[in-house]
Amino acid sequence: MKIILAGFNLDYETIKEARAASPAAEQFTPETVSAAYARISRNPAPVNELRAAARKEVEKARRSNQAIVFDMGHSSIAEHAVFNIDVLGVSRLLVEEIEKFRL
Repeated sequence: MKIILAGFNLDYETIKEARAASPAAEQFTPETVSAAYARISRNPAPVNELRAAARKEVEKARRSNQAIVFDMGHSSIAEHAVFNIDVLGVSRLLVEEIEKFRL
């Protein structure tokens, strides 16, 4: 068995700084992960190679995700993209509701 860390959350400010320093940092997006995992069932390549291919062609990954989610209706690939958000200036009750529905 082989286990590879596929990714982890990064603070968005860190991502913005990296993009500002290097415009080629377009690959700092969760879209490449969801695009790669969408191909697991139809592509015999190992998933780490699928992720590498998606990182090399971010625009292609975006188009693929859009087609899979909106044209084919397979929204489950979006679950591979994780976003953390800060919700400020709201009641604890609203925070509980947001958490309840995993928004």
